[in-house]
Amino acid sequence: MQIRPGVSTHALDWEYDEPIHLHVVETGTATVLFGTGPPESADAVLALARERDVDVAVAEHGDPDHVGGASRLGADAGIEVAIPAGDADALTAAGVDPDHRLTAGTDYWGVEPVAAPGHTRDNMAFLYDDVLVAGDTVVGRGSQFTADEDWSGPLAITPADFNDDDALARESVAGLLEYDFETVLVSHGDHVVTGGPAAVRTLARDFGV
Repeated sequence: MQIRPGVSTHALDWEYDEPIHLHVVETGTATVLFGTGPPESADAVLALARERDVDVAVAEHGDPDHVGGASRLGADAGIEVAIPAGDADALTAAGVDPDHRLTAGTDYWGVEPVAAPGHTRDNMAFLYDDVLVAGDTVVGRGSQFTADEDWSGPLAITPADFNDDDALARESVAGLLEYDFETVLVSHGDHVVTGGPAAVRTLARDFGV
């Protein structure tokens, strides 16, 4: 699904009832894939990356459903692999040496990593133009991967037992409001194409941050 010229999102079937979303952003410097999918979907991710002529694949954090296709992308297609520096052990443990260990606030290919720790130690979101690729920093309210709470807007967060530090994960949501964006692309659930800041603000208010 095309969000706007140069930005698209792709629903990938996997072991759960709802798809996981990967995103492709063409920055003018590189074609960047966000998310490498779970291991069992590596063939589909590789096909997508080849079809879109991806230069670099970014795992937004170190969970298996975000790093599972990284080894195939590098070994079979020569695509560079990137991951937040603090989560890099998720790749090295699988025998993958990331080409880029990302740090927040540094420009990579026209994309700015945004520190959003809590879901994992070095979880990040990524800002390109007015599009925020959220990874699992937030999820769509209707996703099966939402905390069982009353959410008053279109976004939610993952359950506490999915998070390395749940309190910090909630604080990181409010931190997103320091950035200028319109669209929020998530890995799980429905995206917020317009009105992203209002949706994030509502979510932060839901849990009092």
